Amino acid sequence: MIKYTLNCKNGHQFDSWFSDSESFEKLKKKGHLECAICSSKEVEKSLMAPRITSDSERKNKTLISAQSALEKEIRALKKKIKTTAIDVGENFPTEARAMHYGEKEEKPIFGKTTMDEAKDLADEGIPFIPLPWSDDKVN
Repeated sequence: MIKYTLNCKNGHQFDSWFSDSESFEKLKKKGHLECAICSSKEVEKSLMAPRITSDSERKNKTLISAQSALEKEIRALKKKIKTTAIDVGENFPTEARAMHYGEKEEKPIFGKTTMDEAKDLADEGIPFIPLPWSDDKVN
């Protein structure tokens, strides 16, 4: 597939996809191309600058190197939390309440809770935040 920027005789510019350059020429010759704005049949290709990628660039482009900045930040956050906080697992609501009400010393924790338990914690004014991942099996 190839994307061309097209111009009509009235100066409108729009983009369209074609299987190849030959397809564009065939459609133009048969009068099947039309301006997306004014419906003019007089349509020409705009000047284009092709994008050329070297073989070494293609080889270096892996899923890891193509990660977005946000994905990298989430991985860094996950690593920091796992090294600085205690995983209390399913006991998260109990542990969070005990620290909030002064029954236990406050410390950084993470764990699991149900949506209903999370709502109850929020209703009690207990501070917590959902983490942007579910578990190691998924992420």
